[in-house]
Amino acid sequence: MSKTSTYLTILMAGLLAVAAGYILHIKIIQSLCAACLVYIQNPILPVTAAVCGFLFYGNKNYWLIIAGCAIVTAVVLQYLIVGHGTTMFLILSRMLTFLIVVFLMNLLKLLINRR
Repeated sequence: MSKTSTYLTILMAGLLAVAAGYILHIKIIQSLCAACLVYIQNPILPVTAAVCGFLFYGNKNYWLIIAGCAIVTAVVLQYLIVGHGTTMFLILSRMLTFLIVVFLMNLLKLLINRR
């Protein structure tokens, strides 16, 4: 299985999970989607994700490093920018947004380089 087909399979599974969450009215999926859409509009998180994605591309443990960057970015944004305590939902939604941006950026790069 090629890298591109693996990325597309993960993308389809994610889209199916989101669609099922909205069709079956699963509140946690709907809340996560709404939070991710809010966080992706603020340029700090997507720019940080893009910089980390480009900076660490080609490393052996790429997704492990990106997951670590997502955790650090989520905590730093919550405590230094927002300035008050946090919940697991806020941290996880910011981490998920970070990972989605990096994932989509890598998928786009794979599709462009394929041609």
